[in-house]
Amino acid sequence: MNIFLLRAAALLLLCAVSCISPLPARATAGPGQAASTIRKPAPVIPESGDIPAWVARLELARVLSYARRYDEAIAEYRRLLAARPDLTEARIEMANVMAWKGDLDGMRRELDSVPRKKLDPGTKLLLAEAFMARKDYDDAEKLFREYLAARPGDQRARLKLAEMLSWRKKYDASIAEYRTILRSRPGDIQVRRKYAFVLIWQGNFNEAAQELRKTLKDEER
Repeated sequence: MNIFLLRAAALLLLCAVSCISPLPARATAGPGQAASTIRKPAPVIPESGDIPAWVARLELARVLSYARRYDEAIAEYRRLLAARPDLTEARIEMANVMAWKGDLDGMRRELDSVPRKKLDPGTKLLLAEAFMARKDYDDAEKLFREYLAARPGDQRARLKLAEMLSWRKKYDASIAEYRTILRSRPGDIQVRRKYAFVLIWQGNFNEAAQELRKTLKDEER
């Protein structure tokens, strides 16, 4: 095949993929934070020669996932990984599709064999939520903190961490996270009320009363 025709076809495929509307993430957005969207890797464009079958199958799996045909996408990822088990990126992508489908256990199983350092921040967040759902709080906390180190402005994820810490009676750590959120969102009444409840559980009644009063000013007018 002519190399110029090959590259033109690849660019058309890239354009087609980039024009697909992003899918909302499974997780509900938190205070003022829009739901994250599916990361769409650019198609693999060979330097020269024909497009190999494994590249075509990888793009097929991706396109099926963008179309929310999750079972079909997972089946194609599995066929690809059976032939190319070295494709760690494809395994991570398949694990993300499992999470979008709601199969958090499947996602966790697939990522058990992947070194944490190879996980992108979005995948770490999904895995943290999977650990939290399974009540594996130590692992969830580590992943939330790794994610927030890369994306400190994600207050939805920080709120989940703050809530989880409060469930575990790690009140000082939970309060620190709530205060970080409130510095960027001082008018968020619901976050402030949750923060006040943690103060109550900690035994800090005077400060809790002050925080609750701030959330009731409008109703007292």
